[in-house]
Amino acid sequence: MKIGRNDPCPCGSGKKYKHCCYMKENISTSDLIRAAVQNAGYKEDIATVLCNLSEYMKKKQWWGACHASSSALYVALSELGYSPKLCIGEMLGHGLYFDHSWVDLYGQILDIAISMTLLGGAPVSEPIVFGRDIRNGQGPAIKYGVPGRGIEDETLVVYSLPFVDYMDNFPDEKNGLWGVVQELLGTKVNIPALREKYKGVKRVIVRNETEQ
Repeated sequence: MKIGRNDPCPCGSGKKYKHCCYMKENISTSDLIRAAVQNAGYKEDIATVLCNLSEYMKKKQWWGACHASSSALYVALSELGYSPKLCIGEMLGHGLYFDHSWVDLYGQILDIAISMTLLGGAPVSEPIVFGRDIRNGQGPAIKYGVPGRGIEDETLVVYSLPFVDYMDNFPDEKNGLWGVVQELLGTKVNIPALREKYKGVKRVIVRNETEQ
């Protein structure tokens, strides 16, 4: 049944639909990302990088590119002076397990790629920014770092590969993923210097004792 703009919002807030979830459902992804960053108390530069990543992934149709997008995001945030962790692990969503990468910043999840996974051929979640779904403001419906079978196949290869080799050799990207870092930051970077700076980066396997 179609919900009228003046009907009570089905979320139970007591507000009219047009003043509640209708607004959330019709706000752009970029605006929601910026609002989520601001609400979490972080600076606009993080929001800009996340918005740039979201737009770049849509433009390139980067479905299933969680390892690549998280790697580029890790470097971009580090270049802004933050201290992210590059995480990799198993996820549980819609009753299915799958491998995934994301960025942890000061104990909170940043994950744009979760909105463009290959699970079931459709997005499994809206982007997660500082641990919350940007559309509904709730915690992730997808469980991160579950104690499943352990990362497998392509994900295990990505984990084992030296970080700089992965960044250098990512296909179909000019200058590998270093070029994507430039897109996220909106400025040219010194790629040889970045190669040297990030040659020791290790991905962190997240495997919680109990499912979140």
